[in-house]
Amino acid sequence: MAEVIEHQKSEDAYDDADHPIPALKVIDINTVKKDGGSDLFIIIASPLKADEYSLTRLLDKIEGYLGHIQSPDFQNESGVPTPENTNIIVNIHPKSDSNVFELLKKSKPWVLENNATLEVKLLNDDQSN
Repeated sequence: MAEVIEHQKSEDAYDDADHPIPALKVIDINTVKKDGGSDLFIIIASPLKADEYSLTRLLDKIEGYLGHIQSPDFQNESGVPTPENTNIIVNIHPKSDSNVFELLKKSKPWVLENNATLEVKLLNDDQSN
């Protein structure tokens, strides 16, 4: 069983246009696979700090994606999610704090137990600020 990633659920699930994770209740990109499943992307285009507010927003964003893949709308379009066919891919700015990368690493078992695989990819320098 995966270790639970403890975090204070933000009561402020509002959009914050000035934050590297501006919208919590939005799927940034969802590419549906022909044979079932999806690649769902979280885009973090500017450096993410390791302050409590930012880490909570990151976990809340991932949790929102995990909820979405269990929804009837997702399953009607993509089928039943499994770790083999459903990926949550965090495209993150390379100058994000190292503690953010550590948190993402610790989150992989949690995502796996919720029928998806968590991948972390660095944005290319020409794609980021």
